[in-house]
Amino acid sequence: MKDYLKYDDTQIFKYDNLILASVYTVGHILIAMTCNRIITGASFNVAVADAFIEPIINGFWFYFLLVFLKKIIIQKIDSYNIGFLNSSSIGIYLAVIYTVGHIFIAMTCNRLLTGAPINLAAIDALIEPLVNGFWFYLLFEVFNKYKKTIYESRSGKSSKNPSPSSTRTSKLAPINNKKDLD
Repeated sequence: MKDYLKYDDTQIFKYDNLILASVYTVGHILIAMTCNRIITGASFNVAVADAFIEPIINGFWFYFLLVFLKKIIIQKIDSYNIGFLNSSSIGIYLAVIYTVGHIFIAMTCNRLLTGAPINLAAIDALIEPLVNGFWFYLLFEVFNKYKKTIYESRSGKSSKNPSPSSTRTSKLAPINNKKDLD
């Protein structure tokens, strides 16, 4: 089966994104625990609990927003006919509502689980997502450089100009290969 797969073929049989998501998730949990401990002074056990509980609650919030509130918001926008609001821009409205809810959930979980003052819970709810954003960017860039290096080492050439002899025809995705278009 490996002989039929080529780097630019459909990624169905590759686990790059699953591995990347797993590494990101582990890092996200560690960052959440560390931020919580540093900012609020929470114990290790409480920081761990918060790092797991808060994302689960946010997952339910995300689902609730998409399944129930989305329809209501679109109906309200269309029925009030306000000039600067448009139901075709629902994505940005949902993102803003989700973000505000996410911050509120993070602050509430932090406050209830750690007993931290509201100002420290708010700081943690704002800083931790920023740190995770940098973690995401760093991981994404490092992973892409790694994949590029692996691809170049396999082809023996730069990925921008691989030699015709080093590229193989894929039987799984012939439409992606220039050899099979003739």
